Amino acid sequence: MSLPINGITSSFQDFQRQQQQGFADFKKDFDQSFKEYQKSFKQAFESYQEELKSNWSQPLITDRHLWVEYYQDNTSRSIVDFENNEIRIELDNKRTDDPSNKAVELLFNVMSRSINDAVENDEVTQRAISNAGLPNDSLGLSGHDRVLSEVNPAHIEEKLGNAKVSHRQEPSSDGDKRNIIILTVPLPATRTTDKAREFLPLVNRYAKQYNIEPALILAIMHSESSFNPMARSHIPAFGLMQIVPGSAGKDVAQEVYGEIRVFTPTYLYNPENNIRAGAVYLNILNTRYLRQIDNPESRLYAVISAYNTGAGNVSRTFTGNSNSPARAAQIINTMQPMQVYSHLHSQLPYEETRKYLEHVAKRTIAYRNFN
Repeated sequence: MSLPINGITSSFQDFQRQQQQGFADFKKDFDQSFKEYQKSFKQAFESYQEELKSNWSQPLITDRHLWVEYYQDNTSRSIVDFENNEIRIELDNKRTDDPSNKAVELLFNVMSRSINDAVENDEVTQRAISNAGLPNDSLGLSGHDRVLSEVNPAHIEEKLGNAKVSHRQEPSSDGDKRNIIILTVPLPATRTTDKAREFLPLVNRYAKQYNIEPALILAIMHSESSFNPMARSHIPAFGLMQIVPGSAGKDVAQEVYGEIRVFTPTYLYNPENNIRAGAVYLNILNTRYLRQIDNPESRLYAVISAYNTGAGNVSRTFTGNSNSPARAAQIINTMQPMQVYSHLHSQLPYEETRKYLEHVAKRTIAYRNFN
């Protein structure tokens, strides 16, 4: 019995078209879902910031390098500034019976806050989750997983001895002025090193699993979040390695779970999930998008840049309008590594990415001696 070859070919082509259309429809649905995700975070951020303006001339909200919590109907707040390595407790003098004791109480709460509690108390995240109808799963962390390092209450008094007290006036919802007492407490000079060491076992585990240099992961965590597990950007990106659910997160989910999914904030605030996602994405950049770059050092500079701005933008830096990784690799492979670095550092389209490349490259070298 002979088979109708033309019929088989036609059926296969129909099957291919159906598969392609199905993927296109799925991608469209995914992109739409992420747009709604982004919209929810933007609305939550803007509405909360607008509420804060009645009491604060600078309505600070948690970002990549600040972790901010508000109290007493948004009239007092705590700010952990990871870049300046300090905690600021800002109290409304009129609404606080005993400012000294209240400052100590808030300082202890901040220093001992678990990541679980910090996420539950994060107003923007909770509003966005509710508005977008996202699952608000448990982070799966113990109470010992803290935003800051483990705190010994006996050290609080010692820290208060190094505190600075100042005053500032702020607006009030009734149109009057409020007197704010500011307690500024320095964090340990070793905080960054302590947090890097705290996360090192997870870094080493996933660096080995996905064939990524541990120093690169640490350098990216340092640059993206200053080792702040509560870090969040407006994009939104979440956690230690600032994973964007709609771009890096999409590729990571496909690699790890075999399906495209939008990672929830609670998933990405979990340090282990976040570090794993970052390691997977670096592996994808290294072995898929930028694999045709021959020299490992040249590829490292391209990977660092692509982590911040995408592989397409890195390719266009060398090719002009074309975002072909293969064409970019051909050009890069004619250059020495430091020529590649210099070209990226001067020609990448965004100043943020140029500075990012510089910081991460330097920190990668520094963390190679870290243990």
